[in-house]
Amino acid sequence: MMSHPPSRAHTHTVTVHARRVLDSRSARKRAESDAQQLANRIQHLKDEVGRSVRRTKEAGERRKEIEGQKKESEKRREHAHDGRLASTIQKKEIEEIGYYGTWVPGGGQILPEKSKGMKKSEITKMKQEREAKLLKENRKRIEEIKKKRVEMAEKKRKAEEIRIVKLKEQYKKKMEAEALKRTLAEKVVTQLEEEEARLIEMLKEQQVQQQKAYMMLQETIVEGGPSIG
Repeated sequence: MMSHPPSRAHTHTVTVHARRVLDSRSARKRAESDAQQLANRIQHLKDEVGRSVRRTKEAGERRKEIEGQKKESEKRREHAHDGRLASTIQKKEIEEIGYYGTWVPGGGQILPEKSKGMKKSEITKMKQEREAKLLKENRKRIEEIKKKRVEMAEKKRKAEEIRIVKLKEQYKKKMEAEALKRTLAEKVVTQLEEEEARLIEMLKEQQVQQQKAYMMLQETIVEGGPSIG
């Protein structure tokens, strides 16, 4: 039985599987990197929304404070008999929040002493029989050596095929694991993109509210003028 080495197709298949695993791993890492960048941007947006909410609240509280001072001033004027109290309130600057962003054995022969007395024909016959026997034994050894070589080659071929099958299975499992990780990472990216879009809209609306609060504060300051005290 002739043995054959593992086909190039098998080796090529293993190489293809290995390349696919690397490609899948790279795609998964890119998705995870995108997710991390999105998470960072989302945190920045949350911080911006929080700052805008705080500044809107502060502007509202300051406006109420000025309005309260104005009412107190009016009350004092109503009850004053000897003069008018005057005071001013300094306007604060309001900052815009920028939208970021083989060996064949041989041998001689030794004839026994008794052959000396034998006839030449008998000696020749004995030599021929021994040579035939040696030739037969040599042929048998050669066949056994060839058989062992074939068996060893076949055993090696089968072992290589088993190794390739195991490699394919390992790569298949790695690909499935990487594909699952990639799917999860891409799902996270999609969720984060939706969250980012929601926060961007929230920030825009909050900045509109903040701008309104600043405008109302400015109007209150202007209306209060020096009569507040």
